[in-house]
Amino acid sequence: MVFGIYCRKSVLSEKGESVENQAEMCREYIARKFGEDNQTVIYEDDGFSGKNTDRPMFGKMTEDIKNHRLNYVICYRLDRISRSVSDFSSLVEMMNGCKTSLICIKEEFDTSRPMGKAMMYMASVFAQLERETIGERVRDNMLMLSKSGRWLGGNTPLGYYSEKVEYINETGQNKYACYLKENQMLIIPIKIFQLYLKYQSVSKTVEKINEKGYKTKNGGAFKTYSVRNILTNPVYCKGDRDAFDYLKKTNTEIFGEYSENGLIAYNKTDKGNEIIAVGRHKPAVSGKEWVTVQEKLGSAKRYCQKQLTQGKSLVSGLIICSSCSGRMLAVNRSNKNEYDYICENKRKYHCCSISNVNGRKTDESIKKFMLSEKIIDTESDDYEIKKAARESLEVVWNGETIEIKKTL
Repeated sequence: MVFGIYCRKSVLSEKGESVENQAEMCREYIARKFGEDNQTVIYEDDGFSGKNTDRPMFGKMTEDIKNHRLNYVICYRLDRISRSVSDFSSLVEMMNGCKTSLICIKEEFDTSRPMGKAMMYMASVFAQLERETIGERVRDNMLMLSKSGRWLGGNTPLGYYSEKVEYINETGQNKYACYLKENQMLIIPIKIFQLYLKYQSVSKTVEKINEKGYKTKNGGAFKTYSVRNILTNPVYCKGDRDAFDYLKKTNTEIFGEYSENGLIAYNKTDKGNEIIAVGRHKPAVSGKEWVTVQEKLGSAKRYCQKQLTQGKSLVSGLIICSSCSGRMLAVNRSNKNEYDYICENKRKYHCCSISNVNGRKTDESIKKFMLSEKIIDTESDDYEIKKAARESLEVVWNGETIEIKKTL
């Protein structure tokens, strides 16, 4: 029999069972219950949330189930598969149709048995309830903290530093909070906004800001991606009426009153649930200027989105051939759902002999690298991933392995 072992860990940390430990426990279970003479296929999604099924190896596993390549799917715990009742139900129905059973070794659930299937459905309801309850607590805490306009940690934006302030809380205890404070580098974001409003082009802004000798926080040259991040960050925007009106139109939750201070975005990685609050720091631009920039960037994105979303490949033309320095282009196989990256000089002029590279596997590797480097998040769509890859990565194919470097 063929067993698929599915392992998932939502964050890259040491807490909880690692994907390696999950896989080993599943192997031991298979050997104990079904004997040693079985084939296993490992599917690992390290750093992916269970709130949806948008995970590369989960997708590969479901394709293998649909193609009748697996007899069983084994996982360490039910919530490794999904924390959504609807996603879980859809998966089990699909697996039933394909004669594939699911076993969760921690809870000892087995969908090949009626009682096991019923218990698994019940457990999935509680897994979703747990996820929603945790999410609600995090959001409530975020809302409470956002009202004070404090900085919750992490890398401070260019032009600001985090200032620790002592205060006495309602119970008379000494506490500390961090707030953003501007420094002399705030002149750089101010210049970036001025240049963009003048040229209305991100690439031209990058060219001009580098010509003037300005550097990033790390001392490097500015790239398209880093300039765009500054232009779209509400931290540089004054919390005035223009800003509030624009944010309300985008259905963004806002806390605070009109102010001369800048804004702070909370919960930015959870699209649709972002919270904006008035901070205590000096802004770089007025609300009117910031809104103008957002509207112009939005128009540019809609224009170029058509170009970038054509085709299934993520990085066609970005990968460099190490043999001849040509670009690797995505070429569909006879099966239109599959594609390879092929050196342009090999394909057009037959003057390069480097091997082709599997397109889908390469894209999955690049996505995983970008997630680990926090270039994208799990909610990024294909357009955002393609754009970010082109602006922040160098990728080389040496005939055996893909070498990925971060350029920012």
